[in-house]
Order: sequence, then C-alpha cells, then structure tokens
Amino acid sequence: MKKNTRTLFIILVVLGICCLAAAGGILLYRHQRDRQSQETLEALRASAENYLPAEMPGTPPPSPVPPGSEPDGNQAQSTPDPTATPEPTPEPVENPYQDSFLANEDMAAWLVVPDTRIDYPVMWTPRDENYYLRRNFEGKDDQNGCLILDTDSRVDPMTTNLIIHGHNMKSGAMFGDLEKYKDESYFQEHREMLLHTEEGLHTYEVIAVFRSQVYKKTDQVFKFYQFFQADTQEEFDDFYNNIMELSLYDTGVTAEYGDRFLTLSTCSYHVDRGRFVVVARETGCETSYAPFR
Repeated sequence: MKKNTRTLFIILVVLGICCLAAAGGILLYRHQRDRQSQETLEALRASAENYLPAEMPGTPPPSPVPPGSEPDGNQAQSTPDPTATPEPTPEPVENPYQDSFLANEDMAAWLVVPDTRIDYPVMWTPRDENYYLRRNFEGKDDQNGCLILDTDSRVDPMTTNLIIHGHNMKSGAMFGDLEKYKDESYFQEHREMLLHTEEGLHTYEVIAVFRSQVYKKTDQVFKFYQFFQADTQEEFDDFYNNIMELSLYDTGVTAEYGDRFLTLSTCSYHVDRGRFVVVARETGCETSYAPFR
C-alpha cells in the first residue's frame, strides 16, 4: 500500500513539473514573440523618422471665416481678385512610412496619436477581417494582434467613416490606453490624431467619446459600428446626432455634412460585449505624399 502511494506521489510530482515546464515554455514563447514584434515595430518607426519633418502638425487650423464676417465687413471681397497670383501647390513629399507599406501590402495606414503609445500600422484584409486579430505585422502569432481597419472602411477612395479596431491590452499596447479618454483632461491634452495613408497625411480632432456595445441584430438601437458612408444629409445626421448625444462630455468640436470621421473602438467591460469608442473629425489633409510603388 505504501509503495503504491509513493508511486502515485512520484507520478503526480512528475506531472506537476511537466505542467510547470510547459507553462513556462508557453510564457517564454509568448515573451519572445512579443519582443520580436516590438523590435519589428521599433524598426519601422525608426525608418519613418528618417523622412518625418522636424515638426509634426499641431493644432488644427481654424475654420475659414465666411465672407462678410470679418471685423470690417466693408473690406471683404465678394469675388476673387483675377489679378492676384495663386498660391503655389505644395510639392508632394516622401511618405515616411513607405518602407512599411512596401514590407506588407496589407497595411492600409499608420496611426499616430501624439504623446501616447498609439503609434501603429493599421491592417486591412477584406478577405478575412480577423486575420490580424492575433497576428503581428509579420503575420506571426501574437496576442496583441494589430490595429485593424474594418472591412467596410476604405482609405482609397476614403469612406465617410474609418473604423479601426484594436485590443484593450493590460500592458497598454494597441488600444490599451484608449479608455483614458474618459477623462476630459486627457482629451484636452490629446485632441489630435494623425493618419498616414499612401496618398497623404490626414489630421483629425476628437469630437466624441462614449461607451457602447455590440448589439443583437434585432436590437433597434444606434450601432456606431454600422456607419461607414453618408451619401445623404439624413445618413450623416443620424450618426452625428447620436455620437454627440452619447459623448461623455462636450468636446466643443462640431461637424457638418461632408466631413469625414475616424472612429477608434476597443473592448470595454462595463457591459457584455462592451466597447469604448473615440470619434475624431477630419480637419484636413495638408501633406501629399509622392508615389513610391
């Protein structure tokens, strides 16, 4: 009896050691993958720095003043001066992320939120939207995954709304810090977002911040994740009015029909299948990039 008990004890100890070794091996494997992914991203960012100008776009330019609303209305010109020399069109510059675009044809853009950890490629795979859900830029297994542009969004030609999904990682990677926007003070310090596409640099300003969820198909409610294109004023108003009503605070930013949006979405745990959402309005595309393919 004692011999059987001792044998069983030895077997359990061996099994425990094997389980610990397997768990340790998995953790080591994931750590190595994460480190390799980080090294790849750092190399891509370093490559971009060789092209980036000394100063990135800052506060979005003020909206143009309508004719006749100047301090002295009598000085406003109702028609353009035919003798005036037109301003020269800026020459296209090199795309700072051209090496990244060339390294992976699935990359649709590169997203940067200045002074945050959000500085990542955005992948678009309409053949399989979830391909990069648990894969890194190189297509290798990675729990962080990549930022993913929704299948129904397009950068060329650009749809009214670009929806980018990203994991809410505890480490802060991907969209792990996105929920910091729940604090208005954080928004005030991180109002601007930059999206580098193949064609140019698009600038955005945060307009709404809210919590939502993925609803059942039969639920008759506003579903932010189903809005991609506004071909009519009614379609635009439905999205715009809803996000403004849902917003946790008034950003002071407004939009009108014809404007385009950037929507960042990540998992949130306030409800089942919850989402935390930050919507930004496009303020311009001041920089055009020269073709590189």
